[in-house]
Amino acid sequence: MNVLLSAYACMPNSGSEPGNGWNWAKHLAERGINVTVLTRGEGREEIEAYRRDHPNANVAFGYVTVPTKLFKPGTGMHYALWQMFAVGVARSLNRQRRFDLVHHVTYTSIHVPTQLWRLGIPTVFGPVGGGQTAPANMLGYFGSSRRAEESRTLLTKALPYSPLHRRWLGKMSTVLAANEDTLRLIKKMGRSEVGLQFDNGVGTDYLAKGPRSFKPDAGPVRLIWVGRILPRKALPMALDALAKVQHDWTLTIVGNGLAEATVRQMIAERGLSDRVHWAGRRLTWEEVRAAYLEHDVLLFTSLRETSGVQLLEAMALGLPVITLDLHGARDVVPEEAGIKVPVTTPAEVVCGLAAAIDRFASLSVEEKNAMSRASWEFARTNTWTSRAAAAEQLYTELVGRQREG
Repeated sequence: MNVLLSAYACMPNSGSEPGNGWNWAKHLAERGINVTVLTRGEGREEIEAYRRDHPNANVAFGYVTVPTKLFKPGTGMHYALWQMFAVGVARSLNRQRRFDLVHHVTYTSIHVPTQLWRLGIPTVFGPVGGGQTAPANMLGYFGSSRRAEESRTLLTKALPYSPLHRRWLGKMSTVLAANEDTLRLIKKMGRSEVGLQFDNGVGTDYLAKGPRSFKPDAGPVRLIWVGRILPRKALPMALDALAKVQHDWTLTIVGNGLAEATVRQMIAERGLSDRVHWAGRRLTWEEVRAAYLEHDVLLFTSLRETSGVQLLEAMALGLPVITLDLHGARDVVPEEAGIKVPVTTPAEVVCGLAAAIDRFASLSVEEKNAMSRASWEFARTNTWTSRAAAAEQLYTELVGRQREG
């Protein structure tokens, strides 16, 4: 089977969206599917260098370059333009390779649906997210980005009234939503048949050999916060909560995105400098995995998130999760695997997060071990191997239906 995989973000040895694109290609190819990856031209040099050292006959690449420097790669406008130019490149590749099916996997945005249905072959769109919006009463944590977030919320709520989006979704053979918020939005957009599937996975080699085994009197609770330090990730809210925690704790921040001085000030003005550790730089994929293993629990505070690859990564290594009961985290984290804090008012959420950390610290070893096991067991059912197997089954059904028709 020849599959065209649309992966705007795709890079070896990466996390987040670039890791998703790469893992889709890698694991589909391992099933014997001939995969041609359509991705950004900016990553060509790094991808081709990796391929020279790791040849794979089942994977080829096609590169799409946006012919303007006005928009930075990774921004919404660059992605929208990339989608337009991708159609021409895909048509050229299709004349050479005769694809059976196209599958768009990243970016996972309902706002900018793939246009590759124009090839006239079965098209799988997703899993896609983006249907979630930040709670209006929590927008104070967005600071100077508040107005942009409000605009995004209005745009998202207007999607059901867009005739173009309705038409585009109607052209897809299969649409998959990455969370319940996006599933509901897609249905409002006129697409009644929508599947639900998380938009990321973990490698079987990434999984820990087993869940954690907590020890009594192990000292402070070692929390880890992972992600780009963006307004919607709400690191200041996490710090506000930690300032109210009664038990002894430490926090390690993994990620970048703000100037070092800004982050240091954010920590210092809350009087937490002696207990919050931050390397001040982006860590490698291997360093992030090692950091998870050195901590007890993941603290996840995003106010708008499709699913959060950090959640599955942490659970794969047996970490319980303390998170908001919101969006992808609400859907992804099993009840037994962590503590979910209701999102009400800012003050109540801060107190709720602090209480959740204190509650975790007070748990018995057996209760913490049970949380760890629930996390690890859930991650075992969400590997890239199982994602690829399910995708192949779907591809076979769609291609068979096309041939019969």
